[in-house]
Amino acid sequence: MTPPRPLGRRFYARPTLRLARALLGAWLCRRQGDSVLRGRIVEVEAYTDDAASHARGRRRTPRNAVMFGPPGCAYVYFTYGMHHCVNVVAERDGVPGAVLLRGLEGLPAANGPGRLCRALDIDRRLDGLDLTVGDALWIEPGRRRHGERVVVATRIGIRTDVELPWRLYLAGSPGVSRRDRAAEASLA
Repeated sequence: MTPPRPLGRRFYARPTLRLARALLGAWLCRRQGDSVLRGRIVEVEAYTDDAASHARGRRRTPRNAVMFGPPGCAYVYFTYGMHHCVNVVAERDGVPGAVLLRGLEGLPAANGPGRLCRALDIDRRLDGLDLTVGDALWIEPGRRRHGERVVVATRIGIRTDVELPWRLYLAGSPGVSRRDRAAEASLA
């Protein structure tokens, strides 16, 4: 088995929106027994301390404490009483920021954050896990393919008055949970 090549802490210690873009094309890896499942990250959403974030107003709670650092950790939460979601912590210690992983290529049924977590057996046991270690869950370097374009759209399922264009995805990828045709048309 090839040894893990996890991205280092410096990769994650950047503004949340910059990390979101940098994660597109990278590989999310999950060890399960003697095997490693890998999916190429194709859709993400950024969250800081805005009104739609668990860290809104920079209020730290037991649930969102991982979002405040250190960068490069997994922030996993349970939502709607049925789905787990995995985020990658950004920024520097003390500054809340995380990137929700919404879609992967290369794994069946990994489009959408809940499906992604089910496909990789990600749940609250991995909350706070250091992704830079390369043990149970980590991210390896990757890149966008020649000609792949990044679509910038609003986040999905936000019920506040915050309509921020903080969802990014790779145009044409089958791993994207929901296409935004208007945003895609602006690429042409």
